[in-house]
Amino acid sequence: MSGTNSGHSSKGSEWRRWDPHIHAPETLLNDQYKGDWETFFSRVEEANPAIQALGITDYFCILGYQAVKARKKDGELPDVGLIFPNVEMRLDVKTEKSKGINIHLLFSPHDQDHEAKIESLLAQLSFEFKDVTYPCTPTSLAQLGRAFQGKSLDENAAIRIGANQFKTCLSDLKELFKDPWAQKNCLVAVSGSGVDGTAGLQADDSFAATRQEIERFAHIIFSGNPKQRDFWLGKGVVDPASIEKTYGFLKPCLHGSDAHVGEKVGESAHNRYCWIKGDLTFETLRQAVIEPEERVCVSAEAPSTGMASFGIYALNPKGADWFQHDRLELNPGLVAVIGARGSGKTALVEIIAAATKSLGRDLADSSFLMRASTPKNYLEGASIEVEWGDGATSGDRLDGWSEDNNGDESEPEARYLSQQFVDRLCSSSGLAVELRREIERVVFEAISPADRMETDTFDELATRLLSPIRSRQEQLRGHIAHLSEQVAAEDISKRALPVLEQKYKSLAEQIAKLHKELAALLPKDKEAHAKQLELIGAVYRVAEEKLEALNLQQHKLSELAQHVIDLRDYTEPNRWAEMRDAFKEVNLLDSQWEAFRLVFAGDVDSTLEQIKTTVIKAIETAKTGDPENPVDLNLTPTSDWPLAELSQRLEAAKKNVGIDANLQKRYETLLRNIRSNETALKRLNTQIDAAKGADMRRGDLIAKRKSTYLDVFKSFLEEESVLKNLYASLAQELNGAKGALAKLVVVVYRRVDVGEWARRGEQFIDLRIAQKLRGKGALCKETERILLPAWAKGSPEEIAGAMETFRNEFQKDLMDSLPRSLSTDDRSIRIQEMAAWLYDTSHILVEYGIQFDGVAIEQLSPGTRGIVLLLLYLAIDKRDQRPLIVDQPEENLDPQSVYDELVPHFREARKRRQVILVTHNANLVVNTDADQVIVATAQRSSSEGLPSISYLCGSLENHEIRQAVCNILEGGKRAFLDRERRYRFRWDETINS
Repeated sequence: MSGTNSGHSSKGSEWRRWDPHIHAPETLLNDQYKGDWETFFSRVEEANPAIQALGITDYFCILGYQAVKARKKDGELPDVGLIFPNVEMRLDVKTEKSKGINIHLLFSPHDQDHEAKIESLLAQLSFEFKDVTYPCTPTSLAQLGRAFQGKSLDENAAIRIGANQFKTCLSDLKELFKDPWAQKNCLVAVSGSGVDGTAGLQADDSFAATRQEIERFAHIIFSGNPKQRDFWLGKGVVDPASIEKTYGFLKPCLHGSDAHVGEKVGESAHNRYCWIKGDLTFETLRQAVIEPEERVCVSAEAPSTGMASFGIYALNPKGADWFQHDRLELNPGLVAVIGARGSGKTALVEIIAAATKSLGRDLADSSFLMRASTPKNYLEGASIEVEWGDGATSGDRLDGWSEDNNGDESEPEARYLSQQFVDRLCSSSGLAVELRREIERVVFEAISPADRMETDTFDELATRLLSPIRSRQEQLRGHIAHLSEQVAAEDISKRALPVLEQKYKSLAEQIAKLHKELAALLPKDKEAHAKQLELIGAVYRVAEEKLEALNLQQHKLSELAQHVIDLRDYTEPNRWAEMRDAFKEVNLLDSQWEAFRLVFAGDVDSTLEQIKTTVIKAIETAKTGDPENPVDLNLTPTSDWPLAELSQRLEAAKKNVGIDANLQKRYETLLRNIRSNETALKRLNTQIDAAKGADMRRGDLIAKRKSTYLDVFKSFLEEESVLKNLYASLAQELNGAKGALAKLVVVVYRRVDVGEWARRGEQFIDLRIAQKLRGKGALCKETERILLPAWAKGSPEEIAGAMETFRNEFQKDLMDSLPRSLSTDDRSIRIQEMAAWLYDTSHILVEYGIQFDGVAIEQLSPGTRGIVLLLLYLAIDKRDQRPLIVDQPEENLDPQSVYDELVPHFREARKRRQVILVTHNANLVVNTDADQVIVATAQRSSSEGLPSISYLCGSLENHEIRQAVCNILEGGKRAFLDRERRYRFRWDETINS
């Protein structure tokens, strides 16, 4: 591969093992190979992992490189892909081990004249010995060797001795890099070891500046030490900004076998192999200097990009002659698709989306698949086979994408963000539904399957967790309304006490008057008989009341017995069955469920039967007497006598008094009135007793209402806690984030509709006469001042205090607004309706939200919404390992936002999943360090049919790809130049021309 610009792969930048520091047989110093080229070559060929690039190292010359190159030309060296010269030198600075600092010049082999130019460049270095100056050339090294040794030596021995004595200084090396060819074709590496590297100077403070200058001059550090790698990436004791300030830029750590003997070829302590991502070209080393963390890894195995089974390895079109490829391979990392308008960029990603069942349900009329299939179907017979990284295949027809897409409910094999999808989610209407649904999907997938409670979506899980709380809230709200009704009833009862007492007095007087009228009917000459009649009449009425009570008891016993039957045979079985169905996930056995039946504590049937028997007997006894315990009829009649006997005595007493038929009728009427009034008096007495306790009961009900009101807000706290737990995974992901991701915050809050609550409240207020609440809108303003802070963020106790303050401050306005035309009872009802409004909480809902930079996503501009959407997929949705296909994510974003907000996340996302994006933005290609660039080209031969579409694929190391980026993308050249500005070498004429 030396001497050419080959080594480019259509798959773009891939991880390959390099050995940038290896000595071949006949190396000038410490050669232990003993001329065994066969072992050297076989060890290289058999290395595992395979070595694909070799930096052939020799001291102060490229003799070793030239020897390997010659043998490779003769076919002795296996095809390792890339061989480049590594010229090892020693500075005239000693380490504490008395070793000269080793510094390496790594040269590009791609210039046809590179060997001559390297030798010419090295010849500018010189070493003075005994007042004689020796240039750094093999011939001069031999002369130096003979001069130093003081005797005749063969050429090879003389060169070795001269190379061992030759030292150079940092200033001379810096002078070399004034040469444009050196700037373009050479990289400097310095050993970081404590033996022959810069770490060997750390014990002597007087060499601190010297060490810093050497390391600042170097592009690369030769070290396999993980701590050194962290240091030079700014991940150790010094941050990246300090590294750049002190040493110019972050630096990659490369590690080679430094083999001087066959057994060491391809070997490395602790399996610290050097992996570099890129083509097998020298340009890849320069990319590694620009991307020291992303492009270089020293480890036993190459870094992986996601799971192979989730990465698209290749596309194999069939029946698509307009697609100018039999096979199109894709990089498993970040793939950038570029091209002029109408070149086939979107066509490629739509084809991939169709083949992976990821299109979605709507495509714009201007989309490739839509135009290619309507009105005439140019896709007929075409299909795409997708070859995955693990060797599996899938695919779909292109001529049936519409039907398949609308009918196939299988899981998409990729995530496709079309322009239409992004635009819709970033629109006002789409944001409230689809973007929120996408956020919920990501959150749900982040929840451990064990915690999903057998639900399939976030909404199902949230409903399952929140339903009991929200159901309790509704019950509590209903309870508050019922309590307000009860308070109104107690108000009415309390105010009715004087009226009831007056009625009681009047009725008692009426009964007394009736008794006088009854007494007046009796003859005056039969006073003793009259008293007997009055006595028996009173006893009869008491006995009659007892019988009435017994009859009522018997009726209620029959009702209770039927109620027991209904509960046991219908209500309870249904309740038990519903409970079993609602809680079937508890997985109780049938025998265990039996314990959850509600049963009566005792033998209610026997109890009812016993009472029924007793009551029936009591009724019979009250009517006709107890045969086993007859009353002594010789005694004075009492209410315990049978009603039949008392009736006979009453009739006899009436006859003894001797009143005629007319008086008898009047007498009966008075008795009925007395009986009715005495019953009414008894009811009044009960009502009066109740009214006397109304004030206490009212106080208890009001206290209960306040307590229930607090319970509603306690349930809000429970709901907030559940939502926070649901979003814990997302919140944890955002915690400690940087850049745009740090601006995303999950918030759980109470949404309070003050306007709705105030509108209902204004129905109770006379806005014309109120003092503090006069005029429309005054109530809303005062509510926002006093209640809103507590409602929105306060504890239940703070809310109770705020409501007390509100009531005290506006009590007068509320009471003065009651219409004077209301009756006393209606006034009480109105007051409690007002209280029910005050304690209502239906205007308060617990919700969650996503804020970006302190602004709710619903209020963001379309461009910022686009950032949120892309951050969701790139940085947060880490569980989804499917390929992510994005069509022109920069459409709604300004260039600075693309660079600041998206570039870092595209770089990170490609480590977890394959990312394929269509873009016109140079930053999304260059500064993301895209692993593969696909340049689309379309050529139309006629107005009919589809154009011929072809794709040029490669890496950013490929000058042809770089040229296409500069030609096609606005700002492409500037993106490259900005990216390399802080480094001391220039891009080739492809960029600078």
